Amino acid sequence: MARGTGTVSAPGRRGAATREAIDRAAVELFAELGYHATSMRAIASAAGVQPAAIYHWYPSKEAILVRLQDEFMDRLTEQVAGAVEAQERPALRLAGAVREHVAYHGLHTREAFVTDSEIRALAGDARDALLAQRDAYQDRFVAMIEDGVRDGSLRTSDARVATYAILLQCTGVALWFDPRGTLELADVADLHVELVLGALGASRELIAEAVSATR
Repeated sequence: MARGTGTVSAPGRRGAATREAIDRAAVELFAELGYHATSMRAIASAAGVQPAAIYHWYPSKEAILVRLQDEFMDRLTEQVAGAVEAQERPALRLAGAVREHVAYHGLHTREAFVTDSEIRALAGDARDALLAQRDAYQDRFVAMIEDGVRDGSLRTSDARVATYAILLQCTGVALWFDPRGTLELADVADLHVELVLGALGASRELIAEAVSATR
């Protein structure tokens, strides 16, 4: 779902390694300083490359941000889709999606922060494309909740508002989770499955089954 970064491909491990170093440096600097306060020269310095090396891969700083956001959304969507497809019943499908959403955000905290917070740095087509990606992702959750309401396993008067609340809660893991803390990421994911299904009126038995089935 790449949004046309205008990058130039180059073969060889050295080229790929250079691009990865640029991406890693950009993520760190965007997260620490913010997009607007980060210069291309600063990214080059942090990546250990000459400024000209960045322009081989990216025509602009925005192109770097677009690639980082696209990659995050594509991989997140892929992980969640796989977890959903592994289950058949709506509540268990939702539980799988919640678990993967939480786990992915807990493992990629910097990328999650940059993707969410720096949407404000985009304009025009780039902004519209990221919003479309996010809307499509949210629609998956809306559909699963609506399916759960239809089969009687879940309850809510508005599946879309419920989705907004659920994703805000689950995405917040990227802001506070610390792998050095008392809880493992898997435990945090378990708790979010319990919280989400509980908030949607699932039975205690169903919640326990969902936690077990999606581990």
